[in-house]
Amino acid sequence: MAVTNGGLLTGIRVLDLADSRAELAGRLLADLGAEVLKIEPPEGVDSRRRAPFDERPGADRRSLYWSAVGIGKRSAVLDINTAAGRDTVRQLARRADILVESFAPGAMDVWGLSYEALSGLNSKLIYVSVSAYGQQGPKATWPASDLTIESAAGRVGLQGDRDRPPIPVGYGQASFHAGAQAAADAVIALNERELSGRGQHLDVSMTEGMIWTLMNGPGFPSNVGGNPPGSGDDRADAGPARRSGPFLGVSPCADGFVVVTSTSQRQFYTALLSSILPGLREAGQLSDSLAAYDWEAWEASRQAGTLTDEQIAPAAEAVLAFFAMKTKLELMQWAWEADVHLGPVNSTLDLLQNPHFRERGFWQKVGDYTHPGLSVRSSHADLVIGGPAPELGRDQSLIDEWLAIPIELPRTMKVGRAARDRSRFEAPAAERLGEAFAGLKVADFSWVAVGPLTGKALADHGATVVRIESSTRVDFVRTLMPFKDGVPGINRSHYVNNLNTSKLGVALNFAHPEAKALARRLIDWADVVVENYTPGTMKRLGFDYETISQTRPDLIMISTCLLGQTGPWRSFAGYGPHGAGISGLHYLTGWPDRSPVGPNGPYSDVIAPRYSVSALAAAILERRRTGKGQHLDVSQVESAIHFIEPLVLDQTVNGRTAQAAGLDSLYACPNGTYPTAGTERYVALSVETPEQWRALRSIAPLDAYADARFDDMEQRGAVKDEIDAALTAWTRGFEHRDIERLLVEAGVPASVVQRMTDLFEDPQIAERQYFQTLKHGEVGEIPYDGLMTRFSAKKTVLHKASPCVGEDTDYVMREILGLNDDEIVDLVVKGIFV
Repeated sequence: MAVTNGGLLTGIRVLDLADSRAELAGRLLADLGAEVLKIEPPEGVDSRRRAPFDERPGADRRSLYWSAVGIGKRSAVLDINTAAGRDTVRQLARRADILVESFAPGAMDVWGLSYEALSGLNSKLIYVSVSAYGQQGPKATWPASDLTIESAAGRVGLQGDRDRPPIPVGYGQASFHAGAQAAADAVIALNERELSGRGQHLDVSMTEGMIWTLMNGPGFPSNVGGNPPGSGDDRADAGPARRSGPFLGVSPCADGFVVVTSTSQRQFYTALLSSILPGLREAGQLSDSLAAYDWEAWEASRQAGTLTDEQIAPAAEAVLAFFAMKTKLELMQWAWEADVHLGPVNSTLDLLQNPHFRERGFWQKVGDYTHPGLSVRSSHADLVIGGPAPELGRDQSLIDEWLAIPIELPRTMKVGRAARDRSRFEAPAAERLGEAFAGLKVADFSWVAVGPLTGKALADHGATVVRIESSTRVDFVRTLMPFKDGVPGINRSHYVNNLNTSKLGVALNFAHPEAKALARRLIDWADVVVENYTPGTMKRLGFDYETISQTRPDLIMISTCLLGQTGPWRSFAGYGPHGAGISGLHYLTGWPDRSPVGPNGPYSDVIAPRYSVSALAAAILERRRTGKGQHLDVSQVESAIHFIEPLVLDQTVNGRTAQAAGLDSLYACPNGTYPTAGTERYVALSVETPEQWRALRSIAPLDAYADARFDDMEQRGAVKDEIDAALTAWTRGFEHRDIERLLVEAGVPASVVQRMTDLFEDPQIAERQYFQTLKHGEVGEIPYDGLMTRFSAKKTVLHKASPCVGEDTDYVMREILGLNDDEIVDLVVKGIFV
């Protein structure tokens, strides 16, 4: 994409006081062009001491974690424990647009650096607080780790082989989700500031951020009255979490594994006769039994929908034999050509060898290291990866530069004349409601997950978002459980309803030219177009950015797909499970002695929106300043790779390929999920510091490890199995809530491994009112996921339930497009609105 401008957030100043819990926030804001001043204590932020490290001679064990999250930042040292340090922070905050902090709730108040204190000095300050459970509530001050947060949120309880304890994603994720969402929400708040002229406080809960990643999981209790199958008392009885057959789950291949989803069943049946059996025959690998099998009768049964397990068995044998002949890359190429939904289970080494990423120029040299490049590209803004993570205090002089900025300077970006001239973009004057995108008009052509979640963020924050779909080509997610009362129906799936709140729904059958003409009129009405079709689809419809922008240079279009809009495999089709496989996250999640099981659900689909929303919100903000539109290209897989970037650096720097972690952690020992009394009940606990280790020893039978050397995590790691055995025997004697309370009160990060039903009984979640009950047109009142961030200025969390297919067609045709009764009747008769 050609670029003609600076970064999207050029001119925005960010004061970064966060530690590793929210370090990614400043990184993403820097990626978008903001100036990020990292304020560190004299010993440096904890991120500088996190593994993995550069182990090459002379590298002084530089943290590769810091190298990943510190890109683009400037470092200065201030001791907030001194009056002078705190006063300097106050003066810097007077000149900042955004402040990000992740101290324990209440710490900033004690220092006199709370939002209330600093907003009195700078009313336009966006103040972002990231914490494990949120700033208020009964769990607000609980000690926590990524593992315990992910357990409290319910994700851990959905993952792993069911004959072993549940496991987290193979590399801690809560801090990455929190940092990325904090960045996106900060940019959303900048947009609200353009309307109100005022800043606000953003209270980001890491736990709620992880609940948000479960998508349909929390819908089971309210829709079908229980937990997802195999995640409650039935966990041990439900069989293995994996299914190793050819049509679903993880299957072995010549050099590893591939992940296949149920969406591939029809494609696999077709590919079996067209390429799999011929391929086996050509390679001399077609067994006598398969060669003699009556495949014509099999095909007839398939078309009739009467295939039995006995008939499917030879197909399974053929597919597995075919996979055994092929490498992951060969199967990815084959799947692309055969239109099969399959993804390689990549390691960090595989990522570097993948030709698609190479040809997209994804890998970037930053200082001494090769990093993943940006996952967002722009046709207008010059989005480039920043400089290397700075040495401690390298930019101390920047403090003086900031302090020299006159306070009276305007701190918001001016709205350009072109933007002012477009009355369609003006928000109605009213009492401050905290709606960042009030007055913004959005045509949403997305389906499945990433696109809908991107549009949902705009709708939930006040934009008028019209979702265009059709019952003739049903969104795949509408066919996924849970359904209200267990009764399937395209409007009854909690999955789709949870992804599309606050939107209007229009049904258009694109088989008719009139439907395409109406869609084009909606594009002409819109300020933003969201789409996540396979690259090339919008062009075939005549709605590609190159065409539309000829007459609408102010239009913003965001296109998000699995592998991006460019590169040799840009049209490779797939879903979130394939994205998790391609990005390396699937490979890391499982036990070292077994094949990987992967994260629960379409995991890359819950990472990519955090990148797409931050970029889109920044593009909207930039358009307010210049009046210019742009095309954003967001790669879902490249976004997901950033959530394991320190491990990718371990590969590029040390040549170490990360392996499936089970319950091991680079940052804690012990670190695990331990059985308690009751059926399939577990408690998660982590020990990251000497203080936490001594707290655990004070209540657990660990006298054998009283020697002071075990204060060191590496020393504990050498006897990890023995410590785990002692803890397992100990925790079995407690009810899960009792042991959780005992651990937390002692100062040990801990949480029950919560089930979906537990989320609705959790006092912290209830006090913060995370779940929002809305009345849906067909299924009635149901609780939906709210926002992981509390915006102090926002009066309404969600505006309405997700629409049924075509629910608002009449309203949109009349009130937005101005059609009259005769025109609407004519289109109804022609079958346009289905």
